[in-house]
Amino acid sequence: MLLSIFLVTTLSIMVLYGATLIYYVLLKPIETSMRSDRDLPFISVLVPARNEEGKIRRCLESLLKQNYPNFELVVIDDRSTDSTGQIIESIAASDDRVKYVKGKDAPAGWIGKCNALAHAVGHASGEFFIFTDADTYHHSNSLRDSVTHAIDNKIDLMSFVPMQELGSFSERLIMPVLLSSFLIGDPFHAVNNPKNTRAYAYGQYILCRRNSYLAAGGHQSVRDEIVEDHAIARVFKEKGFKIEVADGKSLYSVRMYTDLESLWMGWTKNLYSFIESKWLNLVMMIILTNCVVVLPWLYLGYVISRYVSGDIDQILFGLTALVAVQIAVLALWQKRTSCHHAGLKWYHFFLTPFGCMTISALYMHSAYLVHTGGQVNWKGRRYVVNMHKTIENEDGQDSRSAQLLSRDLTE
Repeated sequence: MLLSIFLVTTLSIMVLYGATLIYYVLLKPIETSMRSDRDLPFISVLVPARNEEGKIRRCLESLLKQNYPNFELVVIDDRSTDSTGQIIESIAASDDRVKYVKGKDAPAGWIGKCNALAHAVGHASGEFFIFTDADTYHHSNSLRDSVTHAIDNKIDLMSFVPMQELGSFSERLIMPVLLSSFLIGDPFHAVNNPKNTRAYAYGQYILCRRNSYLAAGGHQSVRDEIVEDHAIARVFKEKGFKIEVADGKSLYSVRMYTDLESLWMGWTKNLYSFIESKWLNLVMMIILTNCVVVLPWLYLGYVISRYVSGDIDQILFGLTALVAVQIAVLALWQKRTSCHHAGLKWYHFFLTPFGCMTISALYMHSAYLVHTGGQVNWKGRRYVVNMHKTIENEDGQDSRSAQLLSRDLTE
């Protein structure tokens, strides 16, 4: 019986690793652009920023160093309570490619980021829009290579898997396991198949054609979606536009969070929405991840204790072989996914079981807030997320017909 349990776990881990391998084999690379400057259209890069005083300068400076010939940088200060606005304004004063836009209060039924982006679009005149976050850093080839890829492949909306920068202990503990688990959600890249309904986007870097964006309804169409990047990709695909996800590690990197507090609050607001806000999916996610990531380490402890106590028999040798395979495959899994995780060392592999247990708690906390109507706090705003993955009013009505619960903590 014990041998069978160990065997099932081993097979599950191998399936997990196999799915990850398929994902990377099929992940499209971005090639170096061979287009001349005259063949590249004028584009608008739009950056929303709220309380990003520690990150916004790095982002904007990297964008201003692009080898792209004609672009404008539309940066909107989304009612920041720190020095973000002053930093943007100073950079705009020194470079006429930068447009500094002051954000406005979110209308009823709007998520703050969607409101900021919709407002910024009104100041953009490019043939292509690139929406990118303030916590990103762009290599000099980023705009040229991404726009060329979109033009050559006739894509209406595309996004890019980033290189994740992991600096603090909490980032290295949680992010590798969490981000790697996302990869098995679409190993065959059904998102890139126009005949498949699956649609999502990486919100840190979304490129789209202006005409397609306007025809799809822009951010107005997803104004109350807490996971607005996935939602806008879904809208594009439903309307018959071509979408794609490709490998962006050669284009840009992102440091989403810098400490445990920001990481916890950031993922809490939308993690449950990633699994369709369903209890069954939550239970399955927690069981699956802990079985394939945590159990092998418990098995290892069990096997070692048997050897130490002298309780050695023929079955123990079989169990030892299976545990060795499990740990080895998990190590290969982390090594393969680490190509998108900067800052990891080999010994961080031993953090994986603790990271897995932590993300289980994070999933449960995110689900708890949705099911109990608890408020999600993010960057000085409070939201209530409902079962439809949208924001909700205090009276429980869906925000498409009710008022947005969005209050500044400082007010």
